Amino acid sequence: MRGGFQALFSANSNVLTSPNVVEIGQVLQIPCADGSLASAASDTDSAAPAVAEPAPVKASSDRALRVVTASGYAPFTDESLEGGGALTMMVNRAISLGDPDQEFSIVFVNDWGSHLDSLLPTGAMDMAFPWYKPDCSKVEFLAPASAYRCTAFNHSAPLYDALVGYYTLNGSEYANATTYAELQGARLCRPEAWFTFDLEAEQLMPPNVELIQPVAQDGCWQLLLDGKVDVVTLDALPAEEDYRELGLADQVANISALASKQTMHVFVSKDNAFANAALPIINAGLEQLRLSGEWFEIVRAGILETVEN
Repeated sequence: MRGGFQALFSANSNVLTSPNVVEIGQVLQIPCADGSLASAASDTDSAAPAVAEPAPVKASSDRALRVVTASGYAPFTDESLEGGGALTMMVNRAISLGDPDQEFSIVFVNDWGSHLDSLLPTGAMDMAFPWYKPDCSKVEFLAPASAYRCTAFNHSAPLYDALVGYYTLNGSEYANATTYAELQGARLCRPEAWFTFDLEAEQLMPPNVELIQPVAQDGCWQLLLDGKVDVVTLDALPAEEDYRELGLADQVANISALASKQTMHVFVSKDNAFANAALPIINAGLEQLRLSGEWFEIVRAGILETVEN
């Protein structure tokens, strides 16, 4: 299936700590051709005790949680997709499982920048997703905009472990790069409003590289074709869907050795006491989704819907 590398990584995110390393002795689950997971239980395992699900977390208030996301990020969040996209369905299910009595609403505000700049800080919204979290243990090395995600917000458990990919044209001098240092001096393209904390950590910021950030997510591909950038870097799933839809599959090379894992979360303002008290609801629900296998099925269905469309 398309997105097979990501599907394999998603099916084993509890085992694999890096998309580029498999250790001897690790036992991996291999998805079927349709992306589903074969049942792990055999006939001889049928008497094995069930794993206890965590108890629901009770609501801390009688008012509804206000949760915000935005469109334009298929297969994760988009109003045109079933259930609003895979992560919209996941957050919906996580809250419902974490506390069945907690009322909530999920709304789409299609100005991504407003989520962290105004909607959460002012309390207009309680939670926002899906947002990438930097390594907050290294906040001193982050640019102010990246550090803000650590200093101003608390975060749920990961919703999804995403692969951030690097792409160039076939035959490019960067096509066979195996280290980030080999990209120094290159012209990199990452869409505007996307995080750059991973680039900061690898010293792939000016003046070491030229960083171009067009407004539109798919704008990087035209710049690559026009020879105005050398490398496109963003989330692997939407990136690969974008260049396939543009008919560029035969022209684009995936620099697979540079793929990195970044995690998406629900964010809440540190100043919103109600949102912070409700954050364990999300975490309890996510744990139940992973224990039951529903987490993987939601991700799989979201990926399949995007591919088939």
